[in-house]
Amino acid sequence: MKAIGFDIGGTLVNYNKPLNWSGSFKDALTFMCKNTNILVEAEKIDEAIEILQKYNTRVNPREYEVSSDKIFGEILKKWGEEEKINECKKSFYTFFQREVTVYTDAENILKYCKENGIKTSVYTDVAYGMDDEFSLKDIETLAQYIDLKLTSRNVGYRKPNSKGFEAMLKTFEIRPEEMLYVGDEEKDIIGAKSVGMKAILINRGNEEKQFNQDATIKSLDELVNFLN
Repeated sequence: MKAIGFDIGGTLVNYNKPLNWSGSFKDALTFMCKNTNILVEAEKIDEAIEILQKYNTRVNPREYEVSSDKIFGEILKKWGEEEKINECKKSFYTFFQREVTVYTDAENILKYCKENGIKTSVYTDVAYGMDDEFSLKDIETLAQYIDLKLTSRNVGYRKPNSKGFEAMLKTFEIRPEEMLYVGDEEKDIIGAKSVGMKAILINRGNEEKQFNQDATIKSLDELVNFLN
């Protein structure tokens, strides 16, 4: 294998949050308002929740990406606070990133790849159009080992759309059979296999997951066997 791609959440880092953020919308918006000196009102919060839910891909799946400026611009236009969009985005995303931790085995495998000349990439879907400056912050301690950083924001499409997977192959100038992709969700497996990559499911829990993956691992340390 000449290259390996990774999802981020649930694969390289642990967010300590459910995949569906809707249960935390109220708390996150309240946190955002207080940090940006916007008056917290129940009506405002309800309006924002309705907009966020519209763009919630766990409820309304889509393959094209929507920018954070569009989502938060829509919210803040209703509130008459458009000039605070950058502050609000930063505060909202910070609420969800406060408990992020990098899995120990993530650095192990990335360092191994670097030392053995295996190209590495991340390709992840972002939440609510999250800008790269926020989403890639979660892996800043791993950045030195990663050759290519792709997100649905800079690709323009969400998994399982093939665009991001094709971009990895094109950048590394390799054939699909020379690359592995590792993720923890069905869309990771479908997307990788749609372009001919080997798809590895990482299942860190005890839940049974069958997505037609080529193999299942419990730890990223197990990838050394596939790379060799």
